[in-house]
Amino acid sequence: MSGGDDEVVMVNNSYKSALERARSAVVGPAGDLEDALAAAIRAVEAGAWEGPMGEDFAGELRDRRRTLNDAGPEALADLDTAIAAQPDRVPEDAWQVHWHRLSPR
Repeated sequence: MSGGDDEVVMVNNSYKSALERARSAVVGPAGDLEDALAAAIRAVEAGAWEGPMGEDFAGELRDRRRTLNDAGPEALADLDTAIAAQPDRVPEDAWQVHWHRLSPR
């Protein structure tokens, strides 16, 4: 701390910044995966693989797509909640400044 002993120096919340970067990083790949699964399902439904194994494969693709579509928005909502709970600036000795060095003991 600079100045008097009672002065609190505020700094950017690096934990909040990391959460925001993580959220941005997952949106694109999740969309790409959704697009790939949707295209594979369309191909199978159009006759790319017929018979019982093709039907099983299409069922697995649908299940994975449903899991992605259910989990994705929930995960983004969790990140949004965590981001909203964090202030933009914190005292320089706050855990949010040094969070990446914290480890369970």
